[in-house]
Amino acid sequence: MRSLLAFRSPRSLVPAFATEAGTHTTVVRIPARLAIVGGVGVAVLAAVVARGTTIAAARSLTDLRPLPLALGGAGLLVALAASAGTWRAALSAAGGGIRYRDAWGCYGLGSLANVVLPARLGDAVRIGLFATRVEHPDRRWLCAGAFLTVAAARAAVYTLTCGAAAAAGTLPAWTLAAPAALVAIALVGAAARPRRLRRLRVGEITPTRGTVLLGWAALAAGSRLLAATCVFAALDVHAPFRSALIGLAALAVAGTLPIAPGGLGVAGAGMALALQQSGTPGPTALAAAVAFHAVETLATVAFGSSGWLVLRRATSRPARTCSRRRSASG
Repeated sequence: MRSLLAFRSPRSLVPAFATEAGTHTTVVRIPARLAIVGGVGVAVLAAVVARGTTIAAARSLTDLRPLPLALGGAGLLVALAASAGTWRAALSAAGGGIRYRDAWGCYGLGSLANVVLPARLGDAVRIGLFATRVEHPDRRWLCAGAFLTVAAARAAVYTLTCGAAAAAGTLPAWTLAAPAALVAIALVGAAARPRRLRRLRVGEITPTRGTVLLGWAALAAGSRLLAATCVFAALDVHAPFRSALIGLAALAVAGTLPIAPGGLGVAGAGMALALQQSGTPGPTALAAAVAFHAVETLATVAFGSSGWLVLRRATSRPARTCSRRRSASG
């Protein structure tokens, strides 16, 4: 495992990120502002809870149907696996070939880090892990460019989905705020650090590569949407598909300010409030947000643990081969 995490990220991407051989140790300096904003998110969630919906929501959670809930967990696992494929396609477009097995492990460990780290700092861990598996002279910036490519593909799929739903009258126009915010953040970052941006290696997105990239991103988004639909159906939410669209759109908007670990707080409160504003009763909306967050967390932990096992096995195999060669030559 000594070579698994031997990587130092660019300072412009991760101000305080360090790894240590043999274990995965992340050192992060979290400004006080993040704690303040996180407290605001908790306060918003408390405002929802203070409406007297806690007991009713707990009762709804006890009435969960297991089959739709299990299908929701399976859908989230497929979404994570497809996201790993999206990363692999983005790296291939930039000239960094990687096996799907390695992409599975790197993406899984990064997702596992996002469960416990605030502000989506697990994305920095993911970039570092991918950089250890890619054979390229400028692999750090190549993986950072792949991160932006994946984000662009997801934003494109999200915009097309929400735009079509808004045109059909299923979703309100505010659901397009998330991609608009991402574009604004990208433009501000590009204007602030133009030299750093030029060092990123995005690669050439040909029609074939773009189709593969968008195909993986669409599979991930569709699987997550179906998973949310199944989780909401397990709670007998009215119109679960429409509610899943609204809930995931609220998560995407709230996810532009990822403060708490695993999206807890602001994102969960945003989903509950959006469902409540769309006509779902308060207790059911709160129960749906809690249930989806719990199922998604469990799926992420399972997928991330499998990724750790995959990378551990891939790393220990060359070591066993070398020891066998030494014993044979001796």
